[in-house]
Amino acid sequence: MRLTTLFQPKYAWAFAILLAGLLLLIGEIINDRFWMHDLEVYYKTAERMLRGSEIYRIASDGHYVYKYSPTAGLYFIPFTLVPFAAAKIVYWLLLVLLAIVVLHFLFQLAAPSDQKFTVRQKNTVLLLSFLAVGAHVHREWHLGQVNFVLLALYVVVVLLWKNNRPVAAGVVLAASIFIKPFGFILLPYLLLKKRFDMLASTATAIVLLGLLPFLFYPSAEAFAALYKGWLQELVLEMNAKQELLKSGNHTIFSVLARYTPIQYLLQSDAAIKVYQVVVLALIGGFVLYFVRAGEKLKNNFVSDVALLVALIPLFAVTSLNAFLFALPCMVVVLSNYAELNKVAKVLAVAGCVLVGINIRDLMGGDLYRLLESLSIYTLGTVALLGALTILRLRRSRHPRLAEMQPRRNKDLAGQFK
Repeated sequence: MRLTTLFQPKYAWAFAILLAGLLLLIGEIINDRFWMHDLEVYYKTAERMLRGSEIYRIASDGHYVYKYSPTAGLYFIPFTLVPFAAAKIVYWLLLVLLAIVVLHFLFQLAAPSDQKFTVRQKNTVLLLSFLAVGAHVHREWHLGQVNFVLLALYVVVVLLWKNNRPVAAGVVLAASIFIKPFGFILLPYLLLKKRFDMLASTATAIVLLGLLPFLFYPSAEAFAALYKGWLQELVLEMNAKQELLKSGNHTIFSVLARYTPIQYLLQSDAAIKVYQVVVLALIGGFVLYFVRAGEKLKNNFVSDVALLVALIPLFAVTSLNAFLFALPCMVVVLSNYAELNKVAKVLAVAGCVLVGINIRDLMGGDLYRLLESLSIYTLGTVALLGALTILRLRRSRHPRLAEMQPRRNKDLAGQFK
């Protein structure tokens, strides 16, 4: 491909993200904030695994201890080929490029016939989507975290699924589960869709990937101790989770209770467990309804997976950066914005704003903390899921309209006014 082919208006969104990533990198270095503490944890763990050393609860690590699976530590061995100072730059650039690649393929999945959209439309959709998760993505870059890597793996799973490569899709899903177990949310869906080939591939890959640490811990005792340490970390992590009614808990269980009189009924551990089971069952029913409504639609699994991935931060007490998992939902909704009714359009805009507006440098410390305590990221994600659901129902009732609508869109950029 010639350079003149790359420098075209249709790639303006990608160059904007690349430029932002480079400027932020330079700013971090100049301001002596180029920390990437999480990457340092992964880097040290990879070095220790190469030596066959202990990786959990190292006293000298202080607060920044490794708490992920042994297999995940192996993923970072390639970074140890260079000094950590260089590894930080490599990982930062990798995350920037992943942002561009993920957005590119998300748009292809959400709007497969690119010819139906003008250059301005595509630039608008992708730049607005990136801006809506920009604060969370920048935090990922700053700390060197893995949430965007996980999102990229989920997108790869969908791409492989679409290209009828179920075995490879299962392997990628299994690889993601060893980083963080969020990918388990897709397993019931695969069972519902009767994708036993992907389930079998995932299960087999989990076993094989789980045995990889044997390469560096060849004795049964050392291998068992490795997984014992991981299980202890999981127990500590679960015990450290925040209380249901604390403002820092952004799960749907907490937000629903805090925003309604339900909180007054949750006076015992038994009541809390019953409440969580009921809410989980209701969400499960909603997901089933959503999936069933789109059974006759082409490539329905794209929106299905977008919904499931967006649910991850609503189920798990995790970092705020995890709300970047709403990105697939954003791209699907915004790339089909003209097809939404007025209610869905309001929900889509409100969702993007709520997920992306709370930036400390923009809002100031006090307002930032207030908005965070109100769990606006959760409310924004729920709004986006509402817009996605309306889009799904509209398409299920008018499938021909869903195929014809993009051709009638003259200027998507103007539709956001």
